[in-house]
Amino acid sequence: MNRRLFIFSTMAGLGGFSLFGSEATKPLLRYRFKPGEELHWNVQHTLKMKNIIGGIEENIETRSRAVKIWKTLSVDHQGAATFEYRVEDIDMHQAQTGQDDAVYNSRRDKMIPPEFINLEGKIGRPLAHIKVDPQGNTTKKPIREYDGSISENRIVIPLPDVPVAIGSAWTETKQRDLPQPNQTVKKIKMRDEFTLEKIQSGLATIKFATLTFTPLTPKEESQLLDYFSVGTMALDLEAGHFIRHEATVDRQVVGIQGASDSIRYFSRTTECCCGRQACGICSARGT
Repeated sequence: MNRRLFIFSTMAGLGGFSLFGSEATKPLLRYRFKPGEELHWNVQHTLKMKNIIGGIEENIETRSRAVKIWKTLSVDHQGAATFEYRVEDIDMHQAQTGQDDAVYNSRRDKMIPPEFINLEGKIGRPLAHIKVDPQGNTTKKPIREYDGSISENRIVIPLPDVPVAIGSAWTETKQRDLPQPNQTVKKIKMRDEFTLEKIQSGLATIKFATLTFTPLTPKEESQLLDYFSVGTMALDLEAGHFIRHEATVDRQVVGIQGASDSIRYFSRTTECCCGRQACGICSARGT
C-alpha cells in the first residue's frame, strides 16, 4: 500500500495549486516540481493478521517507522520530473505466534535479523529513479531490487483532464496478475476511485478507495488483501505538494481452504512530510 506525493501547478500566490475556470471551487489539478527539492516522508505502518487454517490459529503483528526521501534530480521543459527514491532509516518490530519477537533499527543495530534480511544493503542507498509528468503518468527504473517491506510510497495519482468541483470523482483502472496453481495467470481488474472532498484552511482533502471488478475466490481475495485500501490525502496548497496520506485495509475472508478457514486482516499506513515537530508522525522516529 502502500504508500504518495502530489504536487499541483500554481497560480500566483498559491505556490503549487492552479485555479482555472469560472469558480475557485473548480481547480485544474496539475503537478509541478522544483529541481533539487527534497521531501522527507515520515511513515508509520501497522499490520495485524489472524489466520485460522485447519483449526490452528496464528497471529502476526508488525509495526514499523521509516523515513523515505524523494529528491528531484531534474525537471524537463515539459514539466516532467525525475525523482531519486531512498529509505533513510527504518525501525521494525514483528511478533508471531510461536516465535520470538524480531526487532531492527537501522540507526542502532549492526546486524539484521533473518526476518528482515531483505533490507540488507538497501537502507540509505538509492533504490529507484521515478519520472512523473504534470498529469501523473509515471515510469520507474529500479536501481536495485527491493520488495514491499520498503516499497516507495505512492507519489502520485492520475489527475483529471478538466477542472473539478468539490465532490467530483475520477478513477484509475489497473490490472493485477495473480499466479494460479496450474501455472497460468489470472488477470484481476481493479479500480481506484478518487473524490475531491473539500478545500479548507489551505488544505485540499481527497478521498480514495480501491475496488475490484473481477470475481474472486476466497483464496484469491486473501492474496490481494493489501490492495483493498480506503483513506484520505491532504494537499497543502501553499506549499504545493501532498503532506499527508492515510490508508486503511480492514477485511475478513472466510472459506480460504476449508469452510471454517479464515483470515482477519487489518493494516494502517500514515505518511506525512509536513515537517512540523507538533505532528505526531513527523516527531515520532525510533531511537
